[in-house]
Amino acid sequence: MDFPIYTIDTAPEASKAALAQVEATFGFIPNLEGVFAQAPSLLKGSMALWNLFEATSFTSVEQQVIYLTANYEHECHYCMAAHSGLAKTIGMAADDIQALRNGIPLGDPKLQALRQFTQRMIQARGWLEEPEIEAFLAAGYSQQQVLEVILGIAIKIMHNYTNHIAKTPLDKPFQPHVWSKPAVAV
Repeated sequence: MDFPIYTIDTAPEASKAALAQVEATFGFIPNLEGVFAQAPSLLKGSMALWNLFEATSFTSVEQQVIYLTANYEHECHYCMAAHSGLAKTIGMAADDIQALRNGIPLGDPKLQALRQFTQRMIQARGWLEEPEIEAFLAAGYSQQQVLEVILGIAIKIMHNYTNHIAKTPLDKPFQPHVWSKPAVAV
């Protein structure tokens, strides 16, 4: 089944202003948002949650650790490529980006704790054992951040699942970061 990728001109009326905002933010309308436009509430909800996640207590790099970890766990080729580019743009270390793309531990113990906690949240569907939560807190994170990880994962569920269903084609700006999940984590 083909899902249309809308532009400002072709989108449902209820999505036009949101797509204009996306274009103003990114300089273009990524194909994912073009697909979202068919469901104006999904488009607007995704944008609202994205903005709220940016206002969390996580740094930009920590936010990308959460996003890239979720993309890896959900095997989202589109989002892994897009967030690899975003991570590079915000100055995340190339070694960390590559580690997240390969599903291997990060060198920074605190970022690795965030990666591992996010990964376990996804794998366990939120049913973490007390020692897993305690390890995250011992790494220097807070109970607030336990909950903020859930927000980041929620955003990625909307993005990743839409990309799986729509088979969203990768935008040209993300092509340098094309990704396939390694057969076995290195």
